[in-house]
Amino acid sequence: MPIPRRIIQTHRSPAIGARHRETWRTHHPDYEYLFFDDDACRDFIRQQVPALSTTYERLPLPVQKADLFRYAAVHRLGGVYADVDTACRAPLHDYADLGREHLLVGIEMTPDAFPGGVDAYSRHYCFPVQYLQWTFAAPPGHPVLGRVLQRIAAFVQEMPDRSLRAWSAASQRFTLELTGPIMFTQVIRELLAQRRAPPVTVLHRHVWGAIPPELRSPQILPSVKVAHLYAGSWKPPRARNDGPMAPDPPRG
Repeated sequence: MPIPRRIIQTHRSPAIGARHRETWRTHHPDYEYLFFDDDACRDFIRQQVPALSTTYERLPLPVQKADLFRYAAVHRLGGVYADVDTACRAPLHDYADLGREHLLVGIEMTPDAFPGGVDAYSRHYCFPVQYLQWTFAAPPGHPVLGRVLQRIAAFVQEMPDRSLRAWSAASQRFTLELTGPIMFTQVIRELLAQRRAPPVTVLHRHVWGAIPPELRSPQILPSVKVAHLYAGSWKPPRARNDGPMAPDPPRG
C-alpha cells in the first residue's frame, strides 16, 4: 500500500506554529491536511483506536499523549506526520517514493555530528544512530508503528498511575524512553535486526535532522527538506533550545 498524500499535525491550539504549518500546506497543495487539537486527539483515539484509550488517558504529560497520538494517527490513516515547529522546504514526493509500502524515517543525531564529541553525545543519546520522530511517514498499518503502539501500551499497563506520574515529573529522560525518540529508535533497531525486517527507508541526516548551524550552511542547506526549529515546548524553560526559533524558517 502506498503512503497517502496526507499531512497530520497536532498541538493544543491551531494558533501555535501557524506560520510553520503553512509551509507544509504550501509545498503540498494537493495533500489532505489534518490538524488535531487536544480534544480532537482524544476523540480520534476513542473513536479510531479505542483499544488505546485507557493508555492514552493514563499518560500523565501532554507530550506523551501527543507522541502516542502521532503514532496512532499515521498507523491508522497513513501519511506524513510533522511537528508544528518544523518548516517544510520541499514536497515530500519530490525526494521520497510514496508508492512504496515503507516507513520513511530521519536521523536525529550521530556521534560524529554532535557538538562536543562522543562523550557529550553519550550523555544525551542512547544509540550510535538515533532516529527522530518530529517527522515520519508511512502507509496505514505499518508494522513498526504497530509495534511502537504495543510497546507503549505494555509499558503503561505495567506501571501504576502513581509511578507514571512520579517518573514523568522527575525525569525528561523517562518521557524519551516511554513514548519519545529513544523508544522509537529502539523499536526500529529491533525490527530491522529481524530476518524478515519490515520495509524502512532511512533518510540522510541532513534531510530532516540538520542542526541549527547546518541550516545556515550554503553547502548543507540544499539537502535540507524539513528544518526542525527546536521549540521544545514540553521541556522546562531552562532546558529549551530557543535560539533556532528566532530566525525565520528556511523556505524552499
